[in-house]
Amino acid sequence: MSLVAAAPASAVSGPRLSAETLRGALLWLMAFSGAFVFIEPSPYEVVGLIAIFVFVVTGLSLPRPLAPLIVLLVLLNIGYALAVVKVIDQPKPVIWVCVSAYLAVTAIFYAGMLGANTERRLDALMRGYVAAAVVASLVGIAAYFRLFGSASDMFLLYERARGTFNDPNVLGAFVILPALLALQRVLIGRLSDMVRGGLVLLVLMAGLLLSFSRGAWGQLALGAIVLTGLTFITSRSPRQRVRIIALTLIGAFVVVVFIAALLSIGAVAKLFEVRASLEQSYDIGHLGRFGRYALGFGAR
Repeated sequence: MSLVAAAPASAVSGPRLSAETLRGALLWLMAFSGAFVFIEPSPYEVVGLIAIFVFVVTGLSLPRPLAPLIVLLVLLNIGYALAVVKVIDQPKPVIWVCVSAYLAVTAIFYAGMLGANTERRLDALMRGYVAAAVVASLVGIAAYFRLFGSASDMFLLYERARGTFNDPNVLGAFVILPALLALQRVLIGRLSDMVRGGLVLLVLMAGLLLSFSRGAWGQLALGAIVLTGLTFITSRSPRQRVRIIALTLIGAFVVVVFIAALLSIGAVAKLFEVRASLEQSYDIGHLGRFGRYALGFGAR
């Protein structure tokens, strides 16, 4: 009797498991493809459409609490569409509105999709995101040291590493979250997790440093301080707190040595000195970045 009852359960669980496995693979690929934006539409946009289609076909529910988000995004994009009517002959505004609409659709997709199997699906996204950040950083590092020969220029901009992005600042911003995830593994993971997390963190920090993005430098430093502090405060084990303190001191020493090693390279040190300055040529002056802010406020 038990064998008869078990058969339908097995038959049902198999398709469900394979469907969820497919969803997880698409989420990983969707996050991973986010680092490659050399062409338009980018791989992320193509994979995103495929993932949304598969989720809708295999079952995607939008809970009622998402109604305000959906309504607001619809109204916002209707406003964008109406505003672009007068400049419909110009491609850039039209593309901007189309991208905004696509981002709104993906925002609704993420909100609805993460409402079920949240931990598993979020883990797939984060794993793909970390892998993408590592690849983008490695490409940027290799290009900076001219390991690709003449092709290295494709992955550099103004002698700054941009990796697989169009701008070094985007590379810098992209690696912040994966770097913090790697730091978290170092702080609370097992020995194998600590080693893998440490190696990933060094790669991402090298990519971040060679992007010479001052904003990203500051964000990672602040994020690391907050993450370490919250991890220490929320830890209930005195032993783990001692471990966090020890790892923080060791990690700070390793980071200093690592950065010093990079700065021992003349080209890196020279550009670092320029980028570390708080006043860049495009920041100061009447029409500089901050001057334009002041003009904008004055116009109001």
